Amino acid sequence: MEKSVKQSSDNVAGQQPERRPRGRPKKTSDEAQREALADAAWPLFLERGFQRTTMSDVAKKAHVSLRTLYQLFPSKLGLFVAVVEAHRQTMIALPGDYDEIPVKQALMKIFCVDIAPEAQQRRMTVMAMFLEESRNFPELGAILEEYGPQQARKLLASWIERQITLGRMNVAEPAMAAHMLMDVAFGAMSLKFNNALALPGASERREYLLACFDMLINGIGPRPAD
Repeated sequence: MEKSVKQSSDNVAGQQPERRPRGRPKKTSDEAQREALADAAWPLFLERGFQRTTMSDVAKKAHVSLRTLYQLFPSKLGLFVAVVEAHRQTMIALPGDYDEIPVKQALMKIFCVDIAPEAQQRRMTVMAMFLEESRNFPELGAILEEYGPQQARKLLASWIERQITLGRMNVAEPAMAAHMLMDVAFGAMSLKFNNALALPGASERREYLLACFDMLINGIGPRPAD
C-alpha cells in the first residue's frame, strides 16, 4: 500500500512512470532454457541424424541434467518441434513490431533480407537437414510443415491483417497474400545436383527480393501520367 501511494505521489509531482520497451515480452527462464536446448540439439541432429541423437547427448551438450531436459521436453519429437520453431524465426522474423517503418522495409526485416552470410549458410544447412530427415521419417515431415511453413503463413497473414487495419496495406485476402509472399521468397528454393539448397536469386537474393517487394507493393500496371 505504501508503495502504491508513493508511486501516485511521484506521478503527481511530474515524474512519469517508466515506459515499457516495445517489442517481444521478456522471456521466462523456462523459455530461455528451451531455446538453449534447441540451440544445442540442432548441431547434433545435423551431425548424427535425428534417430542416432539421444536425449542424453543433448543434455550433455547443453550442460543440463537429463531430468531437466525431460521436464522441458518430454520427448525427442518435442525437442525437434523446438528446433523447427527456432529455425522458422530465422526465415520469418515474426512476431515483431514493424508498424513505424515503411511496408517495404518491414518486409525486408520480416524476410531477413540483410542476413549475414554466415547466418544464411547456417539456415540453409539446417533446412537441408530437415528435408533429409523428413524423407527418412514422415512424422518429422509433418512436424516440419506444421511448425514451419504453416505457422509462418499464419503469422504473416496476421501481420498483414494488422497493416490493413492501420491503413498501410490494401489486400482483399490476407491469407492469400501471405501465401504469395512466402512463395516469392522461398518458392524457388530447391535441392541442386550437389544436394545444396539455394534461395531464389542465389547471390543476388537481396536485389531479387527487393524487386519482388516493389512489384507486389506498387503493382505491375502502367504508372499514371504526370
